Amino acid sequence: MRLGELLLQENLITPEALEDALESQVVHGGRLGTNLVELGLLSEQELARVLGKQHNVASASGEMVPDPRALELVDINDADEKDFLPMRMDATRMSVAVINPEDIATLDALAFKTGKRVVPVVIPEFRMNQLQRRYCKAFRAMRAIDMNAVRPSRAQQEAEKAAAAEKSEDLISEEEFQSLYAQALTGGGAPVGAEPVLDLVEMVEEEAPAPIVEGYVPEAPVAPVELPPLELPDLIVPEGLVLEDAPPPVLPQVPAVPPVAPPRPPPPVAPPHPVASVRTRPQGPAAPVAPEPPPTPLTFAEAQAELSRSSDREQVATTVLRFALGKWKRSLLLSVQGSFVTGWRGMGKGVREAAVKRIGISLQGPSTFRLVRDTRSHYVGPVRRDAASGLFYKLLSGDYPTTAVILPLLVRGKLVHMLYVDNGPGQLTPPDVGELLILSQGVGRSYEAMIKRRKSA
Repeated sequence: MRLGELLLQENLITPEALEDALESQVVHGGRLGTNLVELGLLSEQELARVLGKQHNVASASGEMVPDPRALELVDINDADEKDFLPMRMDATRMSVAVINPEDIATLDALAFKTGKRVVPVVIPEFRMNQLQRRYCKAFRAMRAIDMNAVRPSRAQQEAEKAAAAEKSEDLISEEEFQSLYAQALTGGGAPVGAEPVLDLVEMVEEEAPAPIVEGYVPEAPVAPVELPPLELPDLIVPEGLVLEDAPPPVLPQVPAVPPVAPPRPPPPVAPPHPVASVRTRPQGPAAPVAPEPPPTPLTFAEAQAELSRSSDREQVATTVLRFALGKWKRSLLLSVQGSFVTGWRGMGKGVREAAVKRIGISLQGPSTFRLVRDTRSHYVGPVRRDAASGLFYKLLSGDYPTTAVILPLLVRGKLVHMLYVDNGPGQLTPPDVGELLILSQGVGRSYEAMIKRRKSA
């Protein structure tokens, strides 16, 4: 049974809530459960329990700390690619956090490599992303849920509206936002007002450019921590599922092979007839893999045709960015979720996907991005200089442009994305955005068609 059907069956969500989450999933990506929690329609604990019931495995939720000894047994690049993370181990078993317990091939390969019985424990997708950022240095796109920006329930929203009517100021300080942002980049959010775990600028300089490479070794080894075996926070075992200790595998006895006398030296062979020498290329390291060619720009007509054929959000993003690439040197698509703007996709000179995924901008203080959010109108001009925009351009490996264009993208009247374009540091941006405005309407229609198909399915 699908997750949405199971949640409806247990009366944990309403059909209207499921429709809202499906719409959010089409626009912002991620799994259905992530969007339900992000919209305040389901708690993480309820999601984890139902996921465990759906797959008939143990489940876990909340903050998690893996055993360093278990991490040493796996390749962190493989863990990042296949969405798993070892959590606990003993002499015969290893509990592994996963988001897809039915990926038998990965679990079998892990058991073969470690020589242990692998016990899958399903966790929510957003929790896995946070763990991957912290322990595997993975580049996962930021979401509002990573900034503790979960939408409150309807009852909480009404209470907050009443409180806002009495108190006009409801803004967090820049220090509080930096603390939230730093916590999110290192694998999870923290309550507003918590002490920053590291300096924001230092984090960008040291961590943002670091790629995931084979054989990665952390800068400082983590001291082993003695943890109780096979215990995870909020571990839930579905009724009827028994985790029994399996006896260690019995290996077949291989008969001893008697020693063999060394072979006699071969008789001398007459030297061959002289032949012309042939030059051979010296053996050396394998030639590096050629990088993928840069995307080619699209004309306005081509972009409109591609949008009409788009079947998912990634195709929409690629089409819009390829069109922008023909007129601007840098272009980015940002996701708008509540009071935060997060990076999604980018193209152009000096734009790195890993850095784009680390972008996080608060909309609670005065900024150019908040102006676009509030007015729902495109902006052409200089970007307001503040800490958030300074970090934005630092991640783009450049300085402020003289002017930039920020365009809101609406779906069913809701602001879901911002398209940012400029011509690089210190450069002017042409104010002619007529075709871009027309294309933005095509983005809305593409999303509308995808939402209808998703709900009908």
